[in-house]
Amino acid sequence: MNIIYSRLFEVSILHDYFREGVAQGIRLIPTQETEEKLRKGRMVVRNTPQGVVVLFRTEQDLTTPEVPLLPPMDLYFFIHSTNSPQFFAVTQLTKGSRTYQSGDFLAFQNSPANASADPENPEKIQLDLWDGARGKTFTTRITLNPEPSKVILQVRNASGEKIPSAIDATGAPLPLDMEITPDDNGEFLFRIDLKGKSEGNYTLTLRNEADTEDLWKKEYFLTLDPEVKNALGVLKIAYRATPNHLYGEREYFAIDLKRKATKWTYIIVNQNKKIELAAAQLSILDKGNPPDSPYATYNFQQVGTAPNAEVKINNAETVIFKSQVPIPFFESPKLNLELRRKPGNRVLFGNLPNPSRTGAIKINPGEEISEIYVFI
Repeated sequence: MNIIYSRLFEVSILHDYFREGVAQGIRLIPTQETEEKLRKGRMVVRNTPQGVVVLFRTEQDLTTPEVPLLPPMDLYFFIHSTNSPQFFAVTQLTKGSRTYQSGDFLAFQNSPANASADPENPEKIQLDLWDGARGKTFTTRITLNPEPSKVILQVRNASGEKIPSAIDATGAPLPLDMEITPDDNGEFLFRIDLKGKSEGNYTLTLRNEADTEDLWKKEYFLTLDPEVKNALGVLKIAYRATPNHLYGEREYFAIDLKRKATKWTYIIVNQNKKIELAAAQLSILDKGNPPDSPYATYNFQQVGTAPNAEVKINNAETVIFKSQVPIPFFESPKLNLELRRKPGNRVLFGNLPNPSRTGAIKINPGEEISEIYVFI
């Protein structure tokens, strides 16, 4: 008897920071609940150079599943990185006006209505940002300012349906609109217990007593899987009854990550004090790029005076230059940035260093800045 598998779907992880356009060091790992679903449906997950493929065991006709599963069905895969500092430094992580902050949880969700059976045009799965990941049971305290006399706690599942936040001592579900009053410290204490629910994203809201306004709102990924503590986020592949693509044509998905761009700021530090910065007339010249370079040619302008009146490093004078436009990060370095001095147009550095691919990025109003220190 032959054991036959057919492909259910494939996921590619794309990233335009890398030369080949495919993310490096990123892995998708099914959660424990998803592994159990796959086992029951006689499905297996296999890693590929670009991501993962999920296969299901079929009859001899190559299309009929041996153990059919029925929609709705959600499959979750943790997103892991072998180099998290680099990932966060070079990847643009925004959803609308919201930018990723420490503690957020990355989320990628397909849209069943946009399913693609074309490997050349996969469904591009865009980024969402959730407020974190927690166990299915936890207690939290919230302080609101101004402090209301009473709030209403509401919990909604991924479909937007209100569900009880927990059960009481008798086993009865708590009200869908759970009233809470502040304790002696002015804090609103509540407990979430969703052990009997499937893992996934749940929205917790504290609303005013009239139930007309959100006073506090968070969206969390709730799971019992301990591996969540090592994950950057999750990929959710959803199958629905309408439209029903489960066991239909092979589907193709792509997580489409984009590189970050920052204004490169060079802080030239006169460490040896052999140059008189006021007279040196330092400048940065971009001499262009090799034919296959992904970079443009950039202008750098001096910030402030020479020496800079506000910034000293280790009590040494500095001159500061900033790119006039954000420069994108690429896997290959930007070459031919020269530090020059006058008179004589002398080249002090022929290839200035690029920002660290794992370094911190400074956030100024309206712009992100990568600082590079050059000691002369």
